[in-house]
Amino acid sequence: MLLRKAIKRFLDDNRGYVIALTLISMPLLLGFSLLIIDVGRTGNLHTDLQNAVDAMALAAARELDGRDDAISRADAAIEALANSAAFGGGGTGMSLGSHITVTYDAGNDPGSTVTVTYLKEIPADDDEPIEGSMITTDPNEASYAWVVAKPQAMRTIFPMPVGLNRDTINVSADAVAVYRASACDVTPIYICNPFEPAGNTSAAANEAAAEALHTNFAAGNLYGRQIELHSTSSSAPGPGNFGFLATYGSGASVLAEALATGSPGVCYKQDALETKTGAMAGPVEAGINTRFGLYSGSFGNARSDGRYRPARNVRSAQNQTGGANKICGEYNPIMDGSTVGDITQAVPLGYGASMTSLAGGKISSGNNWNYGSYWNVAQGAAAPPVGTVLSNHSSYPSPTGSPSQPSAYDVYRYELNNAAMINHASASGETGAPLTGGQCYSGPDLSSYTSGDYGDRREIFAAIVNCGYENAVGHLNGHKETQAVAFARMFLTKPAIKAGSERYLSLEMIDISGKGGRGTLDEFLREEAELVR
Repeated sequence: MLLRKAIKRFLDDNRGYVIALTLISMPLLLGFSLLIIDVGRTGNLHTDLQNAVDAMALAAARELDGRDDAISRADAAIEALANSAAFGGGGTGMSLGSHITVTYDAGNDPGSTVTVTYLKEIPADDDEPIEGSMITTDPNEASYAWVVAKPQAMRTIFPMPVGLNRDTINVSADAVAVYRASACDVTPIYICNPFEPAGNTSAAANEAAAEALHTNFAAGNLYGRQIELHSTSSSAPGPGNFGFLATYGSGASVLAEALATGSPGVCYKQDALETKTGAMAGPVEAGINTRFGLYSGSFGNARSDGRYRPARNVRSAQNQTGGANKICGEYNPIMDGSTVGDITQAVPLGYGASMTSLAGGKISSGNNWNYGSYWNVAQGAAAPPVGTVLSNHSSYPSPTGSPSQPSAYDVYRYELNNAAMINHASASGETGAPLTGGQCYSGPDLSSYTSGDYGDRREIFAAIVNCGYENAVGHLNGHKETQAVAFARMFLTKPAIKAGSERYLSLEMIDISGKGGRGTLDEFLREEAELVR
């Protein structure tokens, strides 16, 4: 009886109940606490790894400009980074609070914390995997840098269940960044790729035409080659045509100002150009020709402004009769029939090239301009050997071989280096030195400008567009984003010429951005990288 009462009192006694429940639940609470800590450590580890690969991908993508050394420069950019990633106890054998350094060595994969892969394209949807066909080792094709952190083993604090022999969690991260280019302070002109098939509407032909442009330039096939580009109001421009890019402000006067100064007030993205619609031939002639010391139209009173100064060598076969108002007004070249220039009087640079027709303009079949005749007319002597001219300055892009004769641009640079050549008169009385005073340039002395802030006024910087394809997909109407296959540095062999309702430009291509380029456009390019996945 007493035992029964004692047992009943024990069962009815609630004293110490909380302590009992606490003792029972403590292991569970402790386990959850440790689990939460591990989750937090995993998140921190992933964040550190993600920050590291983001920085590496951006650094690499910034170098993927399509030139032959793009991948080697991208590898070097990643190798220069050393990102400290704090792994709370992460890494086999590491103690709590330790860290490792996320590094990359292109020649030592086992010693690298990340792997780097270069891609020419990525899937349209982020949920789709990157396919092997998208990977490239060709620096001319690489546009994306894909950086993957190798899995890092984070040792857990939360005890693993009995029977499991693993006490770590693998954590990784990856990032893909793409190269983006835009050009600032360039002439607001786009030219149609001369290597695009006329009437092209094919995406495959679009890529082939871009490749042809870069391949031909890299091989030296565009060196000294004259291109005659015609303006057009056609709804379907093609090879040999040119058009305009949007400027900060609207109207012909704003465009003319930008053409004259080379400062459109905006930067142009290579993959998102905005074109300007409408026929605006007049501003081409008036604006661009200030670069030759010719002031006509709305620029008749701009001759005292240094922003519209002429180049230091403006020899262009301009007629020297009729007084300063005529000589420094509209371009009025000496003609021999329909040919600009006369070997008995004066000829422009690039004179005598044998031209073939494009859909909208002309192009010479090679570096076939009449160098000997030009030099005899301009300098009254036999032309110097090609090596003599190129030893002063060479824009020949090919690392092997040499051209049969110098380009008009390299001859121009050779003359610039010798004051006697600039001041030597052709039979017409024209010299390379621009006229000053009166109706001609009367602004600050040209010697006041250093080479850095002077620039070369006979150079323009244009976007090259596959006009046929971009028109076919509706991107040349001024409201859509037009893609440029490259930006180009070009030399004006003579002023813009008016022919009826058209104007045309005569140029040589000095350099292009991307594959095969010589890198002289870097000062105008704003190269950026963007994370895309």
